Amino acid sequence: MLKLAKTFTASAVLAIAVAAPAQSAFMTWTTDLPTVDNGVLSPTTTVGTVYENLTTSVKNKYRSPWQGTLLDGTGSYTSVQKSSYASYILDKGYSSVEFMWGSVDNYNGLEFYYQGSWVDALYGDDAALDGVNKGLGFIVASVITNGIFDEVRFTSGSNAFEYANLTVSAVPLPAALPLYGAGLALIGFIGWRKRRKAAGIAT
Repeated sequence: MLKLAKTFTASAVLAIAVAAPAQSAFMTWTTDLPTVDNGVLSPTTTVGTVYENLTTSVKNKYRSPWQGTLLDGTGSYTSVQKSSYASYILDKGYSSVEFMWGSVDNYNGLEFYYQGSWVDALYGDDAALDGVNKGLGFIVASVITNGIFDEVRFTSGSNAFEYANLTVSAVPLPAALPLYGAGLALIGFIGWRKRRKAAGIAT
C-alpha cells in the first residue's frame, strides 16, 4: 500500500507540475481595433505623475492610444509619465492581463507582484514586441504571467506609458486537481485506518 501511495503521489505531483503556468511570461498582441471604450479603473496607488481619464494628446507629453481611430478625442486612457508608475492591487490572484497599449516604447514596463513579492515583468523592448511599430499607433496586448499576481504596475522611464481598456483574468483551476486532492486524502485515510487497526491488534 505504501508503494501505491508513493506512486500515486508522484503521479499527482507530476500532473500538477504539467498543469502549472509556463516558466516565462507569454505575450501576444494584435492591432485589431477595439470598438468600445471600457475606460480604465483608477490605480490603487501612484508614484510620480500619472494622468487619468485623458481623451486627447499633448505633443512630447502623452499620445492617445485612440489617435487615428473612430474614438479619437473621446476614448479615455491613462498616461504614466517619466520615472512614475500606476499600481493596481487586486482582490485575489490573477494570471493574465489584457489592455490597449498606445505608442509602445522600449521604456514602458509591466511589473507583476504577489503579496509584495516580484513575480514577472514585461518591457517594451521584449522580443515579443519586435514586430511592433514603436512610438506609433496602438496594440491590444495579452500577457500571461509566470505565476499568479495580485498587483500589476504600469511603469515608465520616460514620457510616457499610455493604456486603455484594462482587464485581468483569474487563474483557472485545472479540472483534475480536485480529483488528485481527493485521491491523496483517501489514500491517507486508508493508511491511517490500517495503522490504527494494526495498533489495536498489537495491544
